[in-house]
Amino acid sequence: MRFFTSDLHLGSNDTIKFDNRPFKNWRSFSRFIIRKYNKLAKPEDIIYVIGDFIDCHSQTDNSCVKNLLFVKKIKAKVVLILGNNEERVIKYFFDGDFNKFKTYCIECGFSDVKECDSIEICDREFFLTHKPKNHKEGVLNLFGHSHKAMGLYKSFGFNIGCDLNNYLPYSENDIVILLNKKEQYWDKDKNLQLV
Repeated sequence: MRFFTSDLHLGSNDTIKFDNRPFKNWRSFSRFIIRKYNKLAKPEDIIYVIGDFIDCHSQTDNSCVKNLLFVKKIKAKVVLILGNNEERVIKYFFDGDFNKFKTYCIECGFSDVKECDSIEICDREFFLTHKPKNHKEGVLNLFGHSHKAMGLYKSFGFNIGCDLNNYLPYSENDIVILLNKKEQYWDKDKNLQLV
């Protein structure tokens, strides 16, 4: 089984506060994530984190690099798709070298690290990209970045940010359910169409 999430921002008390997450601090949020993910996903499963696994806003605070080690506590395989926070980590702490960052992440326990990816679910192509503005035309997209701001549904795909699913990842089955709702109802509702 494959699972999809984004915008965990591990290591960030600011995100806990800004997004009104019901946790005392980022450490209690991290414990929750690890406990829930390990209960939900088996070791042979894959969790795609579509950006912002960690939080990085400072060139002088390299704790974000250490926070990548949280992946070791997740039993399932974790594939990281770059988010804007990982891009900053690469810029600030890996000399702008994606391959150096990828090697470090794999040593930390990630199964793979990609800038973006394409996968199939239910014979449909999905493009995985962190920022919705980077969506791919002609296919469905799974994205994050906006947290709750853009909501779940867009005509080009789904926001799979953790804040929209009680901090749990969406399973492939969840994506199929969303796909069916999109095609049967949401795409046909003129009130949901962008002008």
